[in-house]
Amino acid sequence: MQWYKTKYPGIRYRQHATRKHGIQPDRYYVLTYKHEGKTRTEALGWSSEGMTLDKAVEAMGEIKTNRRIGTGPDTLAEKNRLALEAKQAEIDGQKAELEAAEIEKQESIPLSVIFTDRYIPFARDNKKSRSCDTEEHLFKNWINPIIGKKPLKEITAFDCERLKKRMRTGGKSDRTIEYTLAVLRQVFSYAKRFKLFVGENPLLEVDKPKYDNRKQRFLSCEETDSLMDALKLKSHQLYQMAMISLHSGLRAGEIFSLTWADVNFEKGLLMLRDTKNSETRYGFMTETLKAELMTLTLGKPSELVFKDKSGNKIKSISATWDRVVDSLGLNAGIEDRRMKFTFHGLRHSFASNLVSIGVDLFRVQQLLGHKTPKMTLRYSHMRPDDLRAAIDQMEAAMNHEPEQSNVIPLKRAG
Repeated sequence: MQWYKTKYPGIRYRQHATRKHGIQPDRYYVLTYKHEGKTRTEALGWSSEGMTLDKAVEAMGEIKTNRRIGTGPDTLAEKNRLALEAKQAEIDGQKAELEAAEIEKQESIPLSVIFTDRYIPFARDNKKSRSCDTEEHLFKNWINPIIGKKPLKEITAFDCERLKKRMRTGGKSDRTIEYTLAVLRQVFSYAKRFKLFVGENPLLEVDKPKYDNRKQRFLSCEETDSLMDALKLKSHQLYQMAMISLHSGLRAGEIFSLTWADVNFEKGLLMLRDTKNSETRYGFMTETLKAELMTLTLGKPSELVFKDKSGNKIKSISATWDRVVDSLGLNAGIEDRRMKFTFHGLRHSFASNLVSIGVDLFRVQQLLGHKTPKMTLRYSHMRPDDLRAAIDQMEAAMNHEPEQSNVIPLKRAG
């Protein structure tokens, strides 16, 4: 490869063997100069790419000037690096401006539009239908009338407090208010995740309503027997589902989802695939429950154990439950929802019965399918009678004369 000198010191070029640029062979220019005591050669480029002898002279002059006055890039590589950084900074700046403009546009969208067009479709792909129905109901009746027209960036903690006050004035329970605020909180989290909102979630500054939502109602053995006898007369299917909840602690939704492939009579197990926390766990059948379920006609492995009148999956506990409970007067005169007995109360009774006989909370937690011990605590408080018995036992121990010890004390060697 032959290099040709130009009349300018340090500027050389070589010619392409075949390629032309105009009528002349295409030339490749380089600069050669001393930098920090070493000879440095740097490429400028081909004539076909826009490089000319004049540009080469200009580049060499700029480098020499920068070295002499001590400012700016003192090598061609440094100059190119700075140029690239400047170009990238320009691109990044333009991108940031576009993103800021898009965020400004998105943040100007009213909350009602984000909820209806973006959040709810996303939620329906990731949550149970019943939960989404509840969220839509709360949004339509409470959130939308107060702040639905506001963009997210304009919604403040004060607006959320107004929502709380309006709901309290409307006679809504603290649990419903907390649920409504949770829906709003999730909308903000969704918007932030998908860059529809970049500010702070105003719900972080809003105190959650404090309430004790633990169920306090327990049925006596006599009440339980009466309930089960009445259910058996009115609806044998409902009676069997109630038995599963009372004996194994299953939720209604878990019972509705049982297929025959999930029922193992040999081991006395119920496999629960569609649980509330989306994890598979096992329920354990008592011998009484096993005997009852074995009276059913076995279906195909994929067939549901319990079906509605159309042969489809049951979606909710039938109204027969309420009629039976009302006929027995189990909820007569009771206004506090915590004291009302519902189908879920059977699961609550299952857990409470375990605790009352001394089963530790960890095992109760596993049987209920709770992710954390905290969730189990609401099912673990003892019956008043059990607490009374504990006090009686303590009193008896305090009044009892200590027994004579059979241990002979050792004397210290003297």
